[in-house]
Amino acid sequence: MQIASGISTIQITINENRTMPADQELFREKMRRAKKTDWDQVIARIDTYTARAGAAVLALSVLYFAPILVSILLK
Repeated sequence: MQIASGISTIQITINENRTMPADQELFREKMRRAKKTDWDQVIARIDTYTARAGAAVLALSVLYFAPILVSILLK
């Protein structure tokens, strides 16, 4: 029975020419855009969309249940 063991090393070279990693630059760009955004307007627009979606759901549910309600009232 033979047992083989060994240690292998991996050399990692770091490129020191780059001043900033791409992830960090992307994060800074997102932060710049976020600072320029008028968040009150964004929230108001989202609120409008939510209200319209709620009204659409309400209208569809009225259309769905109206025949049932009419049949109950006519009996």
